[in-house]
Amino acid sequence: MGFMSQERLATIGGYVRARWRRIVLLACTAVAGVLVFIQVAFVPWGGMAPYQRIDSVHVGGKDAAAATKELNDAYASMKLAVYFGSGKKPYQQPVPADIGLRVDASQQVAAAAYAWWLRLVPTSLWWAHAVAPVVAPEYHRDTGKAKAYVTEKLGQSCDVKAVNATLAAKDGKLRVVPAIDGGTCKLDDVERTLGRAEPRLESASVRISMQEHPAKIHEPEAKKAAELLTKQTKDGAMIMVGGQRVVVPQAELFGWLDFTAPDTGIVATVNKDKSKGFFDRELVSKVAIAPGTSRVTTLDFTEVSRVDGAAGRTLDTDATIAALNGWLAGKDQTVSAQTKPVPPNVAYTRTYTPTDAGMQALITQFVQGKPGSFGVSFAELDGKRRHAGFEDAKTFRTASTYKLFVAYGALKRVESGSWHWTDVISGGRNLTKCLDDMIVKSDNPCGEAMLAKIGYKTLTNELAAIGLKKSTFTKDVPETTAGDLTAFVGALQSGQLLNQSNTATLLAAMKRNIYRQGIPAGASGQTADKVGFLDGLLHDAAIVYSPTGTYVLSVMSDGSSWGTIAELTRQIEKLRAQG
Repeated sequence: MGFMSQERLATIGGYVRARWRRIVLLACTAVAGVLVFIQVAFVPWGGMAPYQRIDSVHVGGKDAAAATKELNDAYASMKLAVYFGSGKKPYQQPVPADIGLRVDASQQVAAAAYAWWLRLVPTSLWWAHAVAPVVAPEYHRDTGKAKAYVTEKLGQSCDVKAVNATLAAKDGKLRVVPAIDGGTCKLDDVERTLGRAEPRLESASVRISMQEHPAKIHEPEAKKAAELLTKQTKDGAMIMVGGQRVVVPQAELFGWLDFTAPDTGIVATVNKDKSKGFFDRELVSKVAIAPGTSRVTTLDFTEVSRVDGAAGRTLDTDATIAALNGWLAGKDQTVSAQTKPVPPNVAYTRTYTPTDAGMQALITQFVQGKPGSFGVSFAELDGKRRHAGFEDAKTFRTASTYKLFVAYGALKRVESGSWHWTDVISGGRNLTKCLDDMIVKSDNPCGEAMLAKIGYKTLTNELAAIGLKKSTFTKDVPETTAGDLTAFVGALQSGQLLNQSNTATLLAAMKRNIYRQGIPAGASGQTADKVGFLDGLLHDAAIVYSPTGTYVLSVMSDGSSWGTIAELTRQIEKLRAQG
């Protein structure tokens, strides 16, 4: 085989190189075509290039609407730091809406949109964001809102009070809280500056010129105070307790401190709530002496004998804190736990005479020892006819006891012939059904419908006419008293309010009342009653047909319990049984 000539080799080489150039060119053209296709077809028209950021917010790849919304939301929630004079801490940080400003990113987004001609440039997908025009957002202003903001925050004068530097404890150490210099400025300057504000997410602040009135204590003084206090407490605070030494570690002590910064200097004081846990754990047990018990015997309201118990002792927290504060201020060299006496407990043995005075003492002393507020009225309808009560003229919201009064108003109208038992009252129910449901089940729609039909003022006047002077429907809420309830149910039982038939109808419904946890639970005989309960109110007005005679008991309470009302009934029954 012969060798090719140099000319032949050169021709072949040139052909190969030309062919590879065509291949590379075709490949590059294909890649460029693919890129252009992607840039044209997959990036929303009017939208953002993949790496686009506007005012520090990444909006790459979003369409115009989504990018505009994201920016507008960011602008709406940004805080505008308002500085006065040369202050380093903002005086206020309103959001734009507070000062009547709305920032619109529409023109920013439009300017930064991925231009159609750039989409035709291969690889612009990666660098188009870098050449996008940077424009400001549009600012829309409400000068009235800006003026109102200035008036609200500064009043009629632009006097910014100076705030002295102070200290705060954090992570067991003291840190300096910088001062805020005050001064005087012109309200017009504030309104004008806020009215011209053009905040951006990367620079949301304005500074208002003012005639400065510097704070009296600045960071150097606060730092010096921190150093002195840190040095003074490096070994903690030592409290002498009955000859023992209790050390409060520095880090814990710092956590107790509150700091004030009057112009005379920074003052550290112990916070009672923050120190309570340590005091209870480390001090109280070392000084506490349990008190004894004084035993007292009473007859009705009279004390007949007493055996005094010994006083106890406990920590005087306020006085101990005062001693600690004196040590922190450098006035005292030592701190001693202070104590105070604890009076003995009192155990009562109460006895009562079966008289009006004895019943009064029983009811009064019973409710005074129970949580909540009370109004109680008791009256016997036969036998000795004893009467007693506690705050029986105190007004309470009626809750559902008002339905007794509504039933009275309805039955009076039946007697007069203006209402009939077949009258439709509520939800298709006639008066017969509605009155029964209202008393037995405490049905609200029936009660409300009948009350509205009678009239609030009319029923109030009718109650006043039978002597219930403190029962009313003309105030914001209906009110009555335990005394009025007792007078009402007592008169009902005695046949003084309604004719015999209607009296029997109402009493029969009261005897079938389904809520029996109060007076009926403590009574020894059949009970006709009506309860009311609402938002902590528990009321019960009852006629008790006891084996020892009929009596009326009304209890109105706020913050009590049905069990307490039942127990009071039992105590009354027990005393009545004595004669």
